[in-house]
Amino acid sequence: MRESPGGAKSARKSPIQKKSGRGRVAVRLVDTPKRPAEQRPRNNKRGEDVRERVLEAALECFGTFGFEGTSTRAVADRAGVTHTLVLYHFQSKDQLWIATVQNALNLYGAEMRAHLEESEGQSARGALSAFIETFVRMSARRPQIHRILTMESNQGTKRLEWVIEHFIREHFTTVRDLIRRGQAEGTVRQCDPARLYYHILGAGGTPFTIAMEYKAMTGRDIFSEAEILRTIAFIHDLVFIETAG
Repeated sequence: MRESPGGAKSARKSPIQKKSGRGRVAVRLVDTPKRPAEQRPRNNKRGEDVRERVLEAALECFGTFGFEGTSTRAVADRAGVTHTLVLYHFQSKDQLWIATVQNALNLYGAEMRAHLEESEGQSARGALSAFIETFVRMSARRPQIHRILTMESNQGTKRLEWVIEHFIREHFTTVRDLIRRGQAEGTVRQCDPARLYYHILGAGGTPFTIAMEYKAMTGRDIFSEAEILRTIAFIHDLVFIETAG
């Protein structure tokens, strides 16, 4: 329903209700006084709900069809909202892509920072272990992120440059430095830290991006809790050195 002010005869006139073509009731308020503050959060919440639906639909579309294969109309259809509403919230496909990736990576980044903060004062191994679990579980929840970034990386787009500068560079530096600290501690295998970083990302992300192939070849559901735990354990074996005692 959309509310809009009407004429100027009386500020106490009742709403005019009309049946829409779909049997819904459309309400038009006539000279409605400004709504009290306590009523505004409901509309704000509705706008936030619509925005989240669009972002979820966009993540699916961009992750499946890529930037070029996705249209704002297709996102609107998947989200179950009007095309006009998508443009109202995001203005263009470029802005929608940025908002979609930003939303997904912000959620992951907040979770990773929380786990790393919990690991403060612990060994580098403890902090790196927290990162691995956070990353694998994010990959299971949001495999579209890997698909999107892989497609952008293959093309070397300006969008990839934007993600690198706003997210990936800091993420890479943080994890690489954890690997270096672990190597200095003697708990992480000695190798190029950057190479190990990308091996962790590959082992923790790729199986979820090709889940259908994984299931066809192994007969296992990579999204099951058992497989997620096995993936985390496998990366631990790849990264850490078991020390005596």
